[in-house]
Amino acid sequence: MLGAEANPVTSVEREAVSKFGTQVKSVGGHFERIPDIKNARTYITKIALARNAKRIVLTDDSLSFEAYTELAKNGPIEATIYGRSSREDFYKAVRIAEIGVSSVDLAVAETGTLIISTTDESNRLVTALPEIHVAIVPRSKLVSTMKEAAEHISNAFRKGTEALTVSLISASSRTSDIADIVILGVHGPKELHVLLLDQDRLGGI
Repeated sequence: MLGAEANPVTSVEREAVSKFGTQVKSVGGHFERIPDIKNARTYITKIALARNAKRIVLTDDSLSFEAYTELAKNGPIEATIYGRSSREDFYKAVRIAEIGVSSVDLAVAETGTLIISTTDESNRLVTALPEIHVAIVPRSKLVSTMKEAAEHISNAFRKGTEALTVSLISASSRTSDIADIVILGVHGPKELHVLLLDQDRLGGI
């Protein structure tokens, strides 16, 4: 797959992609490399059908409007996108949705960490309340080390004029506080799916 892609990667990028995928899977996440946003829509639809999920919520930058529209047409699946419905309707939807789809600001290869910064609590809830979180990561958002990511976060805080929340996600939510038994989904999603997009941006299908 790597040799035939439209946007070939350098050896450094190739190593980062490989390490990132390995780290995501090492903590129980699902990792998939996809060529374009159309394939992301297909992947999300398959998850919804496999899990019998009826409701999906999306941040306004996670899929193009065309991809969202097509997703919403898929049989019994009800998709709600932030910014294309009232705030009240969105909050109602995010509380009962089985799947949340978001973009990320950065992804860190050495740790498999997703970094999401937002000034709007609604976007953060998409990654926290549904049982399944699907993160779409354009390849250009992948950095090799946490040091690189820290510089980006520092710059975001310095430039920001509004209250900024930065979330670091490295796996599905879990705890082993009760009798040393690992329990998933206690404080957030039970499943994390990371889709590495070969396109450098999310627009278009």
